[in-house]
Amino acid sequence: MSRIAFVWELGASYGHISGLLPFARRLRQRGHDVVMVLRELHNVSNIFGDEIPVLQAPLWLPPMQGLPEPPLNYSEILMRYGYFSADGLAGLVSAWRSLFALLGSDVIVADHSPTALLAARSMGLAATTLGTGFYFPPRQTPMPNMRPWLNVPPGRLEHSDALVLNNMNTVLAMHKARPMVSVSELFETCENFLCTFAELDHYAQREPAKYWGACWNMEMGQDTAWPDGEGKRVFVYLEPQSRDFAKVLEAIAVLGLRAIVCAPGISDDLRRKHENPRTIVSTKPFRLDRLLAECDLSIGYAGHGMTAGMLMAGVPLLLLPTQLERFLLATRVAATGAGIAVNPEAPLPDYPALIRMMLDAPGYRGNARLFAKKYAGFDQRGQQENIVARIEEIAIEEIAIEEIAIEEIASRNQVKA
Repeated sequence: MSRIAFVWELGASYGHISGLLPFARRLRQRGHDVVMVLRELHNVSNIFGDEIPVLQAPLWLPPMQGLPEPPLNYSEILMRYGYFSADGLAGLVSAWRSLFALLGSDVIVADHSPTALLAARSMGLAATTLGTGFYFPPRQTPMPNMRPWLNVPPGRLEHSDALVLNNMNTVLAMHKARPMVSVSELFETCENFLCTFAELDHYAQREPAKYWGACWNMEMGQDTAWPDGEGKRVFVYLEPQSRDFAKVLEAIAVLGLRAIVCAPGISDDLRRKHENPRTIVSTKPFRLDRLLAECDLSIGYAGHGMTAGMLMAGVPLLLLPTQLERFLLATRVAATGAGIAVNPEAPLPDYPALIRMMLDAPGYRGNARLFAKKYAGFDQRGQQENIVARIEEIAIEEIAIEEIAIEEIASRNQVKA
C-alpha cells in the first residue's frame, strides 16, 4: 500500500486538522501508511489521540522586519514565512525534503503548506492540495490583491512576486529541479481539492475551477438543548478576549434571546457573569447538528467549516472576523445576502439594533435557506469517498512510475555488466 503524508504548515486553529482528519482516517482504514505532519501539536491527543502517527512540521520562526505592510497578496504573506531570502527558504525546504525522505512518502496532501509543496516539487514527489480557497490562490500573475479597498502602489505586487519567485527558483536550482515561471505555478499539483463552494471561495476572481464542496463537522462536542422559555435562539462562538464579546452577550440579554455560547478560555467569573436561565456558556464545543433546526442566528468569526455548516442548515450569520482570511470569507457570505460582516477596523456597531434587525428581516434567513437548497444534494460522505479514491489513484500511478524507473535502471546495469 501507499505512504501518504498529510501536512499543515501555515495558519492557526484546529480547523486545519479537522479538515484533514476524515481523509487521513479513511486512507488508514484502507490499509495505507498515513502520517500527519502538523503545525500545532498541543491539543492533538484530545482530537484523535494515538490513532495516527504525528510529527512536527518544519516552521519559520524568526520575526521578519522591513516587509511591506500590510501584506497585499499571497507572495507578501510568504515573505513572512521564510520566502524573503533564498538562504532562509533553503533551510526550510531542506527540512521538508529530509522529512519526506525519511517517511518514504509516495504522495503528500497539503493544507496551507506552500513550503511542503516546494520541497515536493524539488524531489519530483507527487503532491495534492486540500482545503479552502484561501490556501490556493488563483493562477494569476501577479498574485491578486487581497485588500482591494486599499490603493496599491504601482508595481508593488509585481515586485513582490518577482522577489519570491526568484528565491523559490534559487532553491529549486540547488536541487537541480525545473524552475517555475510564476508564483502560482507552486499550486499546479496532481490535484487541487478545493473544498468549498463557489460562493464561499475567498477569491471571487478565480478562474473556472472544480469545487469539491466544503468540509464541516457539526457532530463533535457536548450535547445540550436550547434554554426553555420564549425568545429567538442564537448560537455564539466567540473568544472572551475579543473586542466584541461582552457587547454581543449584553445585546443578547437586553433582547431577551435564548443563547448557547461557546467561549474557549472563558474564566469562571466571567462565565457566571453572563450565564443565566436563558444563556448557556461553556469553554467546550457543543454538538450542533441537533440544535440547528431551531437556530435563528449564528454569531461567530467566519471560520470556514462553521460558516459552511450553518449555511447548509439554512442559518443566517452575523460574522465578526478578526483577520484577513476570515474577513474575505465574511464579505463573500454578505454578498449572498445570508449574513452581515462586521469590519474589525470599524467602530463597534449597535449590536442590539443589528441583531434585532437580522432576526426580524426575513431576507437573511431566506437567503441562507436558498443556499442550503442549492446544495441540498451535496453529500459529505460521498465527497470524502471521491477525494480518497483520487488520492489512491495518484498514489498507484506514482508507485507504478517508480517501479518502471527501477526496472529501467536494473536493465541498464545488466547491459553494462
